[in-house]
Amino acid sequence: MRDGHWSGTIRPKEHVLVAVNLYAGNQYWFSVGAPEPAKRMSVNVYDETGKLVQTDSYSEGEKAAAGFSPTSSGQYYVLVDLLEGNESSVCLVYSYK
Repeated sequence: MRDGHWSGTIRPKEHVLVAVNLYAGNQYWFSVGAPEPAKRMSVNVYDETGKLVQTDSYSEGEKAAAGFSPTSSGQYYVLVDLLEGNESSVCLVYSYK
């Protein structure tokens, strides 16, 4: 199991976009968490053409995750949204095997 992370601040109605290079055959999970005053988060993954990737997803309040195994290697984009709540610090952890 290997991992990386990104952290910063997220504001309502703003997105955090993180570019990642992924490899076909690996299994990836992108997990995000934020403390109060964040109320609800989401994580989505897009391919290099901007198409939303079908993922297994999890969402419970200020925690969310998306997981998938790409069929082709390349650059992907992880989009983190603060859906409800106020400005907060946030941490995105991505892990793969």
